[in-house]
Amino acid sequence: MRPELSQEDESRAATALSSAGPRAAVCVPQLFEERVRASPGAVAVVDRDGCVTYAGLDAAANRLAGVLVERGVGAENVVAVNLPRGRGLVTAVLAVLKSGAAYLPLDPALPAERRRYQLEAAGAALLIGPEGCEGVEGVEVVEVVDLAAGEPAGRTARNPAVAVAPGDLAYVIFTSGSTGRPKPVAVTHGSLANHAVAVGAAFDLTAADRVLQFAGPGFDVFGEEVFPTLLAGARVVVAPDSVPSPAELEEHLCRERVTVANVPTPYWDQWVRDLDAEPREVPEALRLLVVGSDTGHTRTLAGWRGHTSVPVVNAYGLTETTITATLQAFTGEVMPEGETLPIGRPLAGARAYVLDADLEPVAAGTRGELYLGGAVLARGYLGQPGLTADRFVPDPFGETPGGRLYRTGDLAVLRADGALAFAGRADDQVKIRGQRVEPAEIGAALCTHPAVRQAHVRAVDDEADGKRLVAYVVAAEVESSQLRAHLAKSLPAAMVPASYVLLDELPLTANGKIDHRALPVPAAADATSGAPQAVALTGLEERIAAVWREVLRVGQVGLDDSFFEIGGHSLLLVQVQRKLSGALGRQVPGVALFAHPTVRRLAAHLRDGSGPAVGALGDERADERRSGYARLQQRRARQSAGGAR
Repeated sequence: MRPELSQEDESRAATALSSAGPRAAVCVPQLFEERVRASPGAVAVVDRDGCVTYAGLDAAANRLAGVLVERGVGAENVVAVNLPRGRGLVTAVLAVLKSGAAYLPLDPALPAERRRYQLEAAGAALLIGPEGCEGVEGVEVVEVVDLAAGEPAGRTARNPAVAVAPGDLAYVIFTSGSTGRPKPVAVTHGSLANHAVAVGAAFDLTAADRVLQFAGPGFDVFGEEVFPTLLAGARVVVAPDSVPSPAELEEHLCRERVTVANVPTPYWDQWVRDLDAEPREVPEALRLLVVGSDTGHTRTLAGWRGHTSVPVVNAYGLTETTITATLQAFTGEVMPEGETLPIGRPLAGARAYVLDADLEPVAAGTRGELYLGGAVLARGYLGQPGLTADRFVPDPFGETPGGRLYRTGDLAVLRADGALAFAGRADDQVKIRGQRVEPAEIGAALCTHPAVRQAHVRAVDDEADGKRLVAYVVAAEVESSQLRAHLAKSLPAAMVPASYVLLDELPLTANGKIDHRALPVPAAADATSGAPQAVALTGLEERIAAVWREVLRVGQVGLDDSFFEIGGHSLLLVQVQRKLSGALGRQVPGVALFAHPTVRRLAAHLRDGSGPAVGALGDERADERRSGYARLQQRRARQSAGGAR
């Protein structure tokens, strides 16, 4: 479950960790091609439209790679990929890697302005995706090769004659930046291959596994779900298009017999709460759950163990450290100490240090800043040498000339058992629903509105929803709905604050800094749009609005308020779906909530009879879940008596 780990040496035994392990001498394209030769007929990827074998995936990727090479693509070039989750996305990414270039994942849900910036900052000349998509003007678009198509005339399905070296650029991905613009992180083929091989070993992946592909296209965890799986000869199982409710996810896991799932920690929290509210059996084929992208809590692990014995791995990492840098597995009945889950020990090829401001190791049990090194490091920030030098510092402990450490900005403690524990941030960066967010970037975007003179954004703790963003604005008369709409043009949804507080001036300390203690914490009702709205009138509309008010904790919901514009997001839809299904006496699919985000539209959709009554489906499913829970209890009783699972 975990890689074997060793400490650097006796002098740093209390503060430095390392993990010797498999460092790939070749790159992902070659390793994938070896797997294709070993098992060409095995299923490689399955999505809602069907499946493709390893040989079929390889051939399609090779055809597309040939197109890219003909367009002049090669080492150090960047090719953007603007596709939703599915076989086409996996094909496109493999094709770019095979061509020797680096891929830039663009989330189709991003605002057009942000896509334009990312394309420009990464220097992408080509884009794989649909014609006519917004935000890609001036970039040549290449259509993805149809997986079902035969080999076209003049287009070979053989591997391209391209040499890919470990030091070459593999992908560029953007993270939030404190300067007001997202930062382009450049990761090499060597780091990507090390990650894929090490994760495959750490998760014990074999050709028998079926691994869930859950992460969105623009999230680097996509690579952790896809590349280790393909190198192991296993099957990539693509999750439904929208974020499913836990019950919907379980149905998908059961149907596809998924063995390994990797989900964001906030989603895991919701999953456990949903199981507590409606006990049922966790899919039997699941043998490992990987969580990460946010702080995990022991209460969630305890809740999970109350429903299943499936082991959990807590994964920690940053985009600059090639997705995952440390792991901690929880397989037994002994609970870890403290309120938060430890982040564990380094992945194979990685090194970790807990240091003070002078880059000196701190004593075990003492809080310091976490620095990471080894094969996991990215090259740096593309086209930003100053920022790269600031965050990627010379390695004072390494034996390799020119070695570097990444200054994570995360505080950590080395525990007595040798595992690392996350201890907060050294700066203002926060995690919102698993995504790294620099509040300063949001503040800078607010200040581009003509009515705004000053803006400050901070995250406040929300008991029911982790953290939420609050914007404090000094501006001429302006509605929060206008500010929200302005930000939505350039920022992803997770970075658009739900609450806005208008101030005459920002409170300052004697040193001229923002006085956070003097900033008012907005009431939940402040998350409403601020614009007059039609009031829900019919019984159905009122019941929908009541659920929204409860989940979002707002004072009023209008007929045409968008759920996502008044503080809602995909994880809260899990609560909405459960409560709404109970209130309406019918199953409300999660996809309906995405497609009809206002009270008026959702009510009209439900009036069409799209949701079956509880008597028709709900009672049956409730009986199934109750019987499933009964089977789980019986199985635990057999295990307690020494019986086999």
